Amino acid sequence: MNPVLMLTRNALELTKAAVRSVLEQDIPAELYVIDNDSTDGTPQFLREAGIKQWRRTEKNAVSAAWNFGLEYFFTVADCEHVLVVNNDIVLRPDTYRELLEDDGVFVTGVGVNRVEQLVGPLEKKRRPHPDFSCFLIRKACWDRVGRFDESMELYASDCDYHLRMHKRGIAAYTIGIPFFHEASGTLKYAADDDRRTIEERANLDRERFRQKWGFSVGSPEYAGVFD
Repeated sequence: MNPVLMLTRNALELTKAAVRSVLEQDIPAELYVIDNDSTDGTPQFLREAGIKQWRRTEKNAVSAAWNFGLEYFFTVADCEHVLVVNNDIVLRPDTYRELLEDDGVFVTGVGVNRVEQLVGPLEKKRRPHPDFSCFLIRKACWDRVGRFDESMELYASDCDYHLRMHKRGIAAYTIGIPFFHEASGTLKYAADDDRRTIEERANLDRERFRQKWGFSVGSPEYAGVFD
């Protein structure tokens, strides 16, 4: 089984493109979606497309949704790996296969800002800068590191997880396979009230990270941990 876990919160047109690219992978891939209370027709689209979905009423709540999905795949479904993607991405057809063929327990693609950059031969190169918009995580990593920190609901829990992997001796990296990423796609499609809520939550999450680690996301101290 090659499960794919996707989170959605509105942005239906982006979701359609993301879903299509998952279904066009060159190895069998089974898509599961966690929808966080979308109001733009996303649940109906997924249902009509025959996509398995969980409906949650926690708006956004990325860390909790990741934990819910990964707990299911690794504990209930007894999977050995899961590909986790945003709904504002487009994958190359060989993305899942290439990530799976790498022997790392946490391997990612790298986001690019033009779809045209997905075309052409792949030049794989490991770099220690994982991209959490498209990552393959194996059960061995989940068992050692555990769940994402849900005190950081939307932002910074990816950086927190990267630090926790590093401290447990797990190399998290990209192999350089590109995927198109509509940066801040969810934010762009959010209603004004939702956008304000997201921005306020992001500030709280970054402050929570600083309190936990003693330095800020993206700071020299943060980068220095990995040197």
